[in-house]
Amino acid sequence: MYNIYQFMLDIIDSCFKKITPYELSWCKKMGFFNPYVDPFKHHISKNVPDFDGQAFYKYTDHNFVYDKLWVAKSQGLLAGQLKNLKPNENIVLPIFIKPRWGHETATSKNCFKISSWDDLSQYNHIPDMMWSVFIDAKEQMTDYILLNGQIVYQITYVYSETQNEFIDDWKYISPDNQPISKITDWVNRNLAGFTGAVNVQYRDDKIIEVGLRLARGGAYILSTKNQYLIENINNVVDNGEWDYSLEEKMSFKPFYSFKCYTTCPVMYVYPQYVMDSVMKTHKAMPFYEYYFEPAGKMGMVTFQFMHENYEDGMKAKKHIETMIIFAQFLFLFLLLCSVFIFTANKIVGIIMMIILGMLFNTRFLNPFSVQHQQWKAMKQMICG
Repeated sequence: MYNIYQFMLDIIDSCFKKITPYELSWCKKMGFFNPYVDPFKHHISKNVPDFDGQAFYKYTDHNFVYDKLWVAKSQGLLAGQLKNLKPNENIVLPIFIKPRWGHETATSKNCFKISSWDDLSQYNHIPDMMWSVFIDAKEQMTDYILLNGQIVYQITYVYSETQNEFIDDWKYISPDNQPISKITDWVNRNLAGFTGAVNVQYRDDKIIEVGLRLARGGAYILSTKNQYLIENINNVVDNGEWDYSLEEKMSFKPFYSFKCYTTCPVMYVYPQYVMDSVMKTHKAMPFYEYYFEPAGKMGMVTFQFMHENYEDGMKAKKHIETMIIFAQFLFLFLLLCSVFIFTANKIVGIIMMIILGMLFNTRFLNPFSVQHQQWKAMKQMICG
């Protein structure tokens, strides 16, 4: 049974890999915009890595920061490889487990808070996992720009106090936000000689993850719409220069980034055209996208967007979360009705199922990447 089940999963994964090369032509034909490029007049240099995998192989002298176990131990935190962990009276629960290598995983896959030793057995089969003390504090994040090991710029993202598992509800992005000095000291101490972007995620004054790229592929920087800030960052990576005369021109209007969350399994996603209309109605900023991120054992993020106003942004967030839940229950209800009707009248039941199938297939009026990301998140949420 397991082999058949795994075989089916592999077939689905293989199908997504085969259609990926047609993503650009599909989006162009359907009029789907690229949220990282199309809304903006100015862009981040191609020399700035978009993903951790790219950065790991680009910056070989500094890619040791992708070893999250090393990052933990560099701060004196209690941590180790999960495969070597045994119940020990010197280790106080809860602990946190996660993949050790930051460039090999994305989002929050396989990240769990462990409150009982009995829970560990279900994760021992996952390779390259680590554990560390659980840091019960609000998360925060900073993008640093370094030139030859010297910090020339920082932009800090303040997270909401409320969280779903360990996923924030929103981030506040402002030029006035400042990182914790201990975090800046760690960057200065461990990234000597580095030139480029460094993303640091931390709870309280403890670093949990480091990446040699900008947060969210540079979407937050792009959303500032500040030409001088973007040009100066590009100057660092392209020319090894930082123009200090532009510093007074690099401010921007603060804004928020919201994440829409649900504990309901997501089988249906609205067509891109529908989400475009919703974002326009709520006067959101130009950057928004379906974004599927598992959150612990239950629930996941489904959509993220940016807004200049907190109250209006929260209204949009609740609206989208309600829409997502409503769609899942509506299709489930209609499916059950179709089955019930089929038992009474096969012709009417078949017609209703065909109509339901056509409606459900409108979910494919999205970029192929949306389907793939949603599939991976659902597989993680359901299968582990």
